[in-house]
Amino acid sequence: MTMTELEAVADVCKELDLLCVSDEVYEHYVAGENPHIPIAALPEMWERTITVNSFSKSWNISGWRLGYAYGKGELIAPVNNAANVIYVCPATPLQAALSKVLMADANYYDKLRDKFDTKRQFVSAALTDLGFQIYNSGSAFYIWTRIPEQFDDALTFNEMLMNKAGVAGVPGSAFADSDNWDAYMRICIAREDRILEGALEKFRTALR
Repeated sequence: MTMTELEAVADVCKELDLLCVSDEVYEHYVAGENPHIPIAALPEMWERTITVNSFSKSWNISGWRLGYAYGKGELIAPVNNAANVIYVCPATPLQAALSKVLMADANYYDKLRDKFDTKRQFVSAALTDLGFQIYNSGSAFYIWTRIPEQFDDALTFNEMLMNKAGVAGVPGSAFADSDNWDAYMRICIAREDRILEGALEKFRTALR
């Protein structure tokens, strides 16, 4: 989100005395013109914000289910009390393993961002050549795109991709209640380069 968007959310929170729960799981995959800005860093927002995040995404260990929340103590304490009753912590060996590497490389997150930004640029260029119109969100984890102009229904388009080439995205209709985004889709690029290259070749096969 841009600073203007964050300030608008913050203004509403302050005007209506709302608690802000901010999901910033993808903060280390934000590339491009607008860097990630924690909403808790905005004036008067620290005392009303709980930020949730995850090591599972930023360390590519999604199956480990290692996440966390942070904020002002008086906000986090009730969350912790509830969590102690309804949730059992992740396995101790997994927490111990993460602790061994978490602070080992001061440049880890910068290198992660650069690595995934390279994937973003590579996949965006290839899809553009195939007629997709890429929305430059800055995300280096997912790409949001308008499907080629000769198609107007991403659900049907997706079925064609699966049938002809064994590749798929997520139709835009999965993210909206209206039909405004029926011609759009979300494509995940959080895979090894060889997997992405193979997937793009399948896109080419389906669109030839």
